[in-house]
Amino acid sequence: MINSTYILHKNLLASDRRRFESVIVDFVFVFISIFVSGLIIVIIGNTFNWDIYSYWNQFITDYTYLAFFTYLMLNYLFMESFFGATMGKFATGIKVVTENGVKPNFIKILLRTLCRLIPFDVLSFLGKSGRFWHDSFSKTYVVNKKALESDMEIFNFSNSIGVNAEY
Repeated sequence: MINSTYILHKNLLASDRRRFESVIVDFVFVFISIFVSGLIIVIIGNTFNWDIYSYWNQFITDYTYLAFFTYLMLNYLFMESFFGATMGKFATGIKVVTENGVKPNFIKILLRTLCRLIPFDVLSFLGKSGRFWHDSFSKTYVVNKKALESDMEIFNFSNSIGVNAEY
C-alpha cells in the first residue's frame, strides 16, 4: 500500500457536546485574558506613573463586545495556528485537522477564524452535514484527538506491512 493517503472517518468527529464544552472553556479563558491584560496595564501604569488605566477602562466600558470578540478571534487564530487547538479544545481532548488528519496551514485557520464572524454560524451545524460553516468553508474538521491518533497509528502500521526496512 505505498502512496496511500489517510482520510478521516466521520466517526472521529467530535460530538456537539464536546464542541459546546470547548466553546465555554474558550469564553472563560478570554474573560480571564481580558482581566489579566487589565491587571498588567494597571501594574505598568502604576510603575511608570502613567494614567493608562483610565483609557483601558473607558475602552472596555465603551467597547465591551468589540474587546471580547477581538480577544476571542485572536485567541482562535493564534492558538489554532500554532497548536491546532484552543484552550477549550485542549481541555476537552479535541483538535482541528484537515481531511488527512494533519494540522491545517495558516491560510485555512485564518479562513476558519474569519468565517466565525458570519452571522448565524453557530446555528449552521443544524444543516445536513452537521458541521459548522467555519469548518466547511475552511475544509477543516474537529476530531477527538486520541481516536485520531489511534486511527492514524493503525493506518500507518497497515501501510508499513510488506515494506522493506532499511537499516
